[in-house]
Parts: sequence; C-alpha cells; structure tokens
Amino acid sequence: MSSAETAANSRRGRRLLVLVPLIAFAAIAAVFLAQLWSGRDAAQIPSALIGRPAPAMTLPPLAGTGLPGLDTAALAGGSVTVVNVFASWCKPCELEHPQLMRLKADSRIRVVAINYKDTDENARRFLARFGNPYAA
Repeated sequence: MSSAETAANSRRGRRLLVLVPLIAFAAIAAVFLAQLWSGRDAAQIPSALIGRPAPAMTLPPLAGTGLPGLDTAALAGGSVTVVNVFASWCKPCELEHPQLMRLKADSRIRVVAINYKDTDENARRFLARFGNPYAA
C-alpha cells in the first residue's frame, strides 16, 4: 500500500470517528423530540397497578413503638391512606417528614410507613428525633 493510500485511509478513519458521535447525538435528539412532540403528559407515569388492588402483604411492626404492623387488610376501607417508605439514612426522608407530620393532623388521612433497609434502633431514633406521624 502506498503512502497516499495510507493517508487517505487515515483521513476516512478520522471522518468516521467524527461522524459516529454526531450520528449518535442526532439519534438521541430525534428520540427526545419525538417524545416531546408526541403530546403525552410527561408527568403521568404508567403503572401496571393503577386501578388494581394493592398486592397482598403482611409486615411486622417496628419493635418498641407500640404501633401495629401493616397488612393489606388495613389499607382497605375507603379512607385515604398514605404509605410512606422511609429510612433513617435517607436525607430526602428528613426533608419530607414535616409534611407527613402535617398530614397526621388531618383526620381524613391515615399515614403508615414501611421502614426500608434500616435497623429497628435507627428507625426508632429517627422517629424520636423528628416525630412519629405513622399509624402503623
């Protein structure tokens, strides 16, 4: 192969290196634009569980709180129940906690919790520090 052919192949390779990211960007932009122009409400999250009963569950109570555990039967009854998933290590949980305390004051709303990947001791300490808005 001559040096001219090698130089031409090298230029083609560099052009290809420039074109690949450009083509990938254009494809991603096209997907975003199609979604934007589709008219769908981006705030609406599709779920397979909407309109269906909550999955059956029976969760034990948090030891040392005197609160009952949580089961599916407790969620039935026609009243509004907010199920909050929290953990003592969760910083957003600390930020939302004052709103949950305000919800507790509304007699139309029952607030219950699922403590996620946490120890009982840390969860109790979290509730002692910020207040306990939960009915179960």
